[in-house]
Amino acid sequence: MELIYVTQNKNKVEVAKNLLNEFDISNTDFAVPEIQSLDPHEIVKYKLQYAYDIVKKPCLVTDDSLYIEALNGFPGPFIKWYYDKTVGAEKTCQIANLFNQHGIKSLTILGYYDGQETHYFEESVEGIIPSEPRGDNGFSWDPIFIPEGDFRTYAEMTFEEKHSYTVTGKVFKRLRAFLDTK
Repeated sequence: MELIYVTQNKNKVEVAKNLLNEFDISNTDFAVPEIQSLDPHEIVKYKLQYAYDIVKKPCLVTDDSLYIEALNGFPGPFIKWYYDKTVGAEKTCQIANLFNQHGIKSLTILGYYDGQETHYFEESVEGIIPSEPRGDNGFSWDPIFIPEGDFRTYAEMTFEEKHSYTVTGKVFKRLRAFLDTK
C-alpha cells in the first residue's frame, strides 16, 4: 500500500520509512501553510485538506507540539518557530534552570485523510529538560528531551531506543493497526 507523507522534513520521512517499512511511503515535498492555532487538531485538519487538494490521493501529515512547564505550556504547537527559529536548545535549558521547572511534554498528531474521512492518531510523552543540551543523535529538540523513565536525552539514544519512547513511533504503530483493518 502506498502512503503519501506530505512534509518538507526529510528526517520525518526517514523515520516513517523505518517505522512503517512494510508500506511504500512516498514523500510529496511542498510547503503546507500552517495556520496559527492553539488547537493542534485544527492545524492537522487544515494541513490534510490543503495537501489532499494538491495530491488528489490519500495522504498523511503530522504536527508536533512541545509544552514546557516553565513557560506555562508554551510553545505548544508553535514549537517550530520557538525552537528552530528563535530560542533553541541552550536558551530553553537556561529558562528551565532559571525557574527550576524542568517538566516538558511532547504531543504528536498524525492525520490521515482518504478524501472522505479524516483519522487522527495522537500520542504524548512526559519528560524533563536537562540543565544543558546533551547528545548528537537525532534532530530538532532531541538534545533537550529526557523521556520519563530514562536519564538520557533522545539525542543520546540510538534510533531504536529513542523510538521506544517517542510519540512518533506510537502514532505510526496506531496508523499501521488502522490500515491493517482496511
